[in-house]
Amino acid sequence: MQGLVACARKVAGLIGAQDVPDAELSGFVESILFGEKDAWQCAVMGLITREETANLLLAHLETWLMSRANLDCLEPMPWDLEPLRHEFEDALFG
Repeated sequence: MQGLVACARKVAGLIGAQDVPDAELSGFVESILFGEKDAWQCAVMGLITREETANLLLAHLETWLMSRANLDCLEPMPWDLEPLRHEFEDALFG
């Protein structure tokens, strides 16, 4: 989880939501992996790939952080999160 929080912290910095505490980032990541979306179980069962799991987590994290930073999700964003997807994959699956 520590590696995922470190990745989430990078996303928060790019988006301008640096004030989100690590505990909240961790809680949000856990909610996507083990909560309603159950992304981790889907990945373990082979229902989604490693890349899809990382994309799912990254997309939800981006939307949540944008909301926290009061950014309009319909506006084009100046950041590119694609390079971070590989870091999320590594943090998730080693």
